[in-house]
Amino acid sequence: MLKKYIRAVFVIVIYLVVAFFILTKLKMPPHNLKKFLSIYFVYLLELNFFLLVIAFIVNFKYIKEIFAGIEKKHLLLLASISIIGIFTTSFIAPRTHRIYFDEDIYNNIGQSIADSRKAVMSNEGYYENGELKVISGEYNKQPLGYPYLVSVVFRIFGTNELFSFILNNILLGLTVVVIFLIVFLFFRDTFAGLIACLSYIFIPVNLHWFNTCAVEPSTAFFTSVTVLALSIYIKNKKPINMFFFATALAFSLNFRPESFLIVIVIGLTFLLKDVKVFVRKELYIFGTLLFLLLSGVILHLYMVRGQDWGSGGAKFAMDHLAGNFRVNSMFYLDNERFPLLFSILGVIGLLFYKNKSYIKGKAIILCWFLLFWGIFLFFYAGSYKFGQDVRFSVLSYVPFSIFVGLGVSFIRNLLGTKVKSISLVLILLIILNFTWFLPFTRAVGDEAWASRIGHKYAVEFARLLPENSIVFTHNPNIFLLNRQSAIQSSTATYNSRIVRRYLDQFKGGVYVHYNYWSNVNDPTQKVFTENILNRYDCQTIKEYHYRNFKYGLYKIKGPKQH
Repeated sequence: MLKKYIRAVFVIVIYLVVAFFILTKLKMPPHNLKKFLSIYFVYLLELNFFLLVIAFIVNFKYIKEIFAGIEKKHLLLLASISIIGIFTTSFIAPRTHRIYFDEDIYNNIGQSIADSRKAVMSNEGYYENGELKVISGEYNKQPLGYPYLVSVVFRIFGTNELFSFILNNILLGLTVVVIFLIVFLFFRDTFAGLIACLSYIFIPVNLHWFNTCAVEPSTAFFTSVTVLALSIYIKNKKPINMFFFATALAFSLNFRPESFLIVIVIGLTFLLKDVKVFVRKELYIFGTLLFLLLSGVILHLYMVRGQDWGSGGAKFAMDHLAGNFRVNSMFYLDNERFPLLFSILGVIGLLFYKNKSYIKGKAIILCWFLLFWGIFLFFYAGSYKFGQDVRFSVLSYVPFSIFVGLGVSFIRNLLGTKVKSISLVLILLIILNFTWFLPFTRAVGDEAWASRIGHKYAVEFARLLPENSIVFTHNPNIFLLNRQSAIQSSTATYNSRIVRRYLDQFKGGVYVHYNYWSNVNDPTQKVFTENILNRYDCQTIKEYHYRNFKYGLYKIKGPKQH
């Protein structure tokens, strides 16, 4: 009895210490808090990731037990679907950025973490002896989970944007395996699991975004891993399973602000499947670890709470509901970017799969879908036709695919005795239906064409720069990722002496990049490039014209003589 009281007091003290730490940091001036988080958050994520890997290793035997109950032919099919998914997103969907210039920012923050152990977007950076020195950086508004993940890849393999694309490609294949395991643990139906996986890799928008450097693929993956870890705990009820669940949950909440919605799904799952968890000690013991690991993202979300994210008003409001609901509902019905067949099968799975004993499982999956689909109905940029914000739909595809799997399984069970080879017929139907979406899947699209072309030329310009040179640009991250020193163009306006200093310092030359922001109808942005070109004699190195935009690289020779 005494041990229980001591343990309880110890747990409470840890909660209070972490809470006191967070409250203390909340009182810091914003500038100091950003500086603190740029370092603290990195090491906290490093700890979280390390513990997650350890938790996965010590829980692997429980995952092996799940696979042991599945026939080898089904495991081979699962592996095949996973590989096909990786291949399809890598080589059929275009490998391109789709959200500009966020993907460059994510990669650059990952680069900064890898090279300087600071989570900042570089506004000024030099390469010295092949090593990046971040001179001036800015803390970003997005949580750091994905940039941290990129930093791990960059640390191991070196800085190269290609590795970020490959990371997301591989995550698609891993998500497929996680989906299968979730379906098996929830419904004990291998066929439904395989079809859920097959449908997941045949969603065209999904394939698009898993071949980008965007954050949504990793968000979907780690959210799914959390649900899997939760299912493993509920199945075995071992403290070591709770360790896996706590570390997975903590890590998954560091990708997007909406990631916290999974907590509601977790609460519902405990209420429906394991309400006695609330009297078990491991929930509160590992809860202290969870609280500590979340301290970084809690401080981060508090710090960025006042940012408008470009909305010009309330980010979330009822005013957006009607329009977003109409567009985002029709997305699943118009058979243009999402297969109508999947919508029909998903509804069948939701309404008719199995019997009442599966209602709890379907309620949890439905809650998961509705939360990650519904949250964007209230978001000012939540419409799936607003720019590239269809990427938000990626967060709801895992639960949707599970319902597709259930629907196809229901049809097979219904017609199995009447139609020979019904399983093969249904699989071929899904594959044939996907062929109608191959042209869309291959398409880059015309959205953000000016930014995409600008990015393409910026990479080309980076390759033209000689060693020991530096370039003034609105997008230093693109050049830094291509191992060239760069600085924000605005610096030359606010500090006119810096150009002269750089002309002496960089023997390879000082350059100015005429880019997307130099063309847009925004006087604040255009003036930064114009000031440099008007004040200094410049030599044209390369220049392109595309539609009504100009892109160029110019070498600064020296001040103009008046």
